[in-house]
Amino acid sequence: MVLRFGSNSRKGVLTLSNLKRAPIVLSILLFLFWILFTGRLEWPSLALGLAISIIVTSLTWRIFLPSIHEAPVHVAPPLHFRLREAAVFFPLYAWDILKATAQVAFLALSPKIRLMPGIVKVETGLKSKTTLVILANQITLTPGTLTVDVDAAHHHLFVHSLNLRTLDECTVCEEVGQLEERLRRLME
Repeated sequence: MVLRFGSNSRKGVLTLSNLKRAPIVLSILLFLFWILFTGRLEWPSLALGLAISIIVTSLTWRIFLPSIHEAPVHVAPPLHFRLREAAVFFPLYAWDILKATAQVAFLALSPKIRLMPGIVKVETGLKSKTTLVILANQITLTPGTLTVDVDAAHHHLFVHSLNLRTLDECTVCEEVGQLEERLRRLME
């Protein structure tokens, strides 16, 4: 099964005409995350989660998307997500973030900090610029790494690593390559 987001007129596709429902969908998603993260199904917890979801959505929706119906809409080509791959991708990415967080915490708490930061040029084989940007953002979200620059024409990323003493250039390229391969299976 593939989810499509784009300027299509098919059902289930996000278009300007159904943007009015998007705050409701966002509130529901936030409420589901509330239930998932709290793990409580008691009425007070559910009521609080629903109230917070609605308040957060109403505040952020107006701040980040003011007068959306008056602005011209430039819609990117549809993105395709494979649901089976998403079920594998997101838990593995969460695990990568947890591992990187532990490594950065270990570096920060070690008595002698011997960091050797550096920038590594990583070549990717991603076809889509959108997928390349998503990969760059995922690298940046991982603690200890930061995408400094993206060369979309040549499909290169320049990744800053906090400690190249423990991670050599090949290791950084391999880790980005694993994330790239998972992202390719998810989106391309």
